[in-house]
Amino acid sequence: MYFTRFDNALKVSFHFSLCILFFSSCKPKVNEAIVANYGEKELFWSEVSQVIPDNVSSEDSSFLANKYIKDWLTRQIIIDAAEKNLNEDQLTFDQLVNEYSNSLKIHAFEEEWIRQKLDTHVNQEEILKFYEENEANFQLKQFLVKIKFTSVPNNFSQLKSLKKYFYSERPEDLVKWQQLCVSANATNFISDEEWMTWDDFLKQVPVEIYDAANFLKKKRQLEFEKDDIQYLIQFLDFKLIGSPSPVEFERIRITNLIINKRKRLLLDTMKADLYALAESEKRINIYSSRR
Repeated sequence: MYFTRFDNALKVSFHFSLCILFFSSCKPKVNEAIVANYGEKELFWSEVSQVIPDNVSSEDSSFLANKYIKDWLTRQIIIDAAEKNLNEDQLTFDQLVNEYSNSLKIHAFEEEWIRQKLDTHVNQEEILKFYEENEANFQLKQFLVKIKFTSVPNNFSQLKSLKKYFYSERPEDLVKWQQLCVSANATNFISDEEWMTWDDFLKQVPVEIYDAANFLKKKRQLEFEKDDIQYLIQFLDFKLIGSPSPVEFERIRITNLIINKRKRLLLDTMKADLYALAESEKRINIYSSRR
């Protein structure tokens, strides 16, 4: 069998005299010199030189070039072995290659068409309309919360005042709370407009809560100490698993869904228009398959 001669095939003769000359110095000026061949297949220096950076030493240049040549020869030998050992059906790749090539062309054309034609602006009215028409598809699979949060060192001299302002609902006290947080170098934030997932909340707060649904129904405040840090949390609002997801939480997702819908419509319209144009120009012929 041909496979038994594979190792010996690596010893095939090739034009290495030019190769040795080239690799002992910088890149040659003669770009189309042949540096190796296997049978009728030839490897040119212009191809080898593409894998060699300009700023490498002669030794590195020689190593990279010789490795590329060895790999190229091995590839040609394996292709030769495949052609001699596989039957005709196994070697019929023309249709597959043609289909793949056509798929790449179509994909590139569609991407360019979308790049030029697609409107990516989605306004609030469109988002609300989409949400209302598809509300059943926006059911929560995770808990959501809006919180007010502070973590402050236990030894902060104005901790009592900070707590007072933290729990106050007066707008002017909100400012005082934030000012004291700055003085104490305390972490603080308030998410009264944006929803936070329960998992994200637990990443911020070192607390273990095993029954989140029951906790959220009963607790609106959480205060505890850990590692000399005082944690203050207020739950301003919450949503349970299975309830309708707030439209503001789904805004990015809805925007992407609307844009994807536009893409599909844009491509469908393009295909229909091109087909109609080809028909009008009489470039299409359909023949009956009946005999």
